[in-house]
Amino acid sequence: MNKVKLFFAVLILIPLLIAALIGFRWWQARQAVADAWTNFDAHAPALATTSSLEIIPLYEAASASPDFSSGHGVSYLIRTDSATILLDVGDNPDGLTVAPFAQNMQALGIAWDEVYRAVISHPHPDHVGGLTAWRQRTISFGELPGGLGERLVFVPHVTTYKGAVHATIPTLPAPDIATTGVISYLEAWPLALFAAKGGEQALVVHVAGHGLVLITGCGHPGLERLVARAESLYGAQVVGVVGGLHYTNATAQDVQPQIQILQSRRVSLVALSPHDSGPEALSAFESAFPGAYHTLKVGEAIQFP
Repeated sequence: MNKVKLFFAVLILIPLLIAALIGFRWWQARQAVADAWTNFDAHAPALATTSSLEIIPLYEAASASPDFSSGHGVSYLIRTDSATILLDVGDNPDGLTVAPFAQNMQALGIAWDEVYRAVISHPHPDHVGGLTAWRQRTISFGELPGGLGERLVFVPHVTTYKGAVHATIPTLPAPDIATTGVISYLEAWPLALFAAKGGEQALVVHVAGHGLVLITGCGHPGLERLVARAESLYGAQVVGVVGGLHYTNATAQDVQPQIQILQSRRVSLVALSPHDSGPEALSAFESAFPGAYHTLKVGEAIQFP
């Protein structure tokens, strides 16, 4: 009888201990995220302005044509006066030799030689080229014409990818394209089981005569912190936001505070990624910014101004 009682006691105790451990790790991560935000004091590099900005989704959940590869993930081509930068490489769920983002580049007639450098926003599978790349803590570009060559790849995390630049502070991948530096956040479930705290960087472009445009991968740190970081670093107001903001199950009411942040700045460009925001959130932003909103689709370029 005592053995039976002991057995059931252990059965109850084990999940309680696991829950306590997860809760403690979550609390530690929350403290670390708060400390990282409070103690951030990196100096901004001198960011040049650009007269034009073009953003071409190379991998997204929505597509302008069935001829393009699409799916859950993000890869954007960013063109300014000085350079063309690749932000993230999307997913490759079928393990294709030529990754979907590269196939879409070819279909759009964009030469790989045009890409000056690459930036990874954060190390999630749908941004680094798939689950295998994520498990191996690397980046999978797939087969590229001429290979990666001497191109620098800026990453916000420790990686096994040979030659990657581990840039945690604000950095200039190009004279008129900057990063926010890594912003810590509480990791999303179920990835939180592996690491409770994550880190993500976004790109910032200063369009002459207008202001700053934020280009995000998933926006895990939150719109408030992304906008605050960009404006504090680069001395201008955010006038555009393009990319993921992670409003997966958010209702229209849930995103009203974020909408108000952008309305207070009278933004003239808003384009949210459907890969990590649900239809109701997307519809709320589209309704709030009828003259500024764009739908992000593979192959459909956004030009600003």
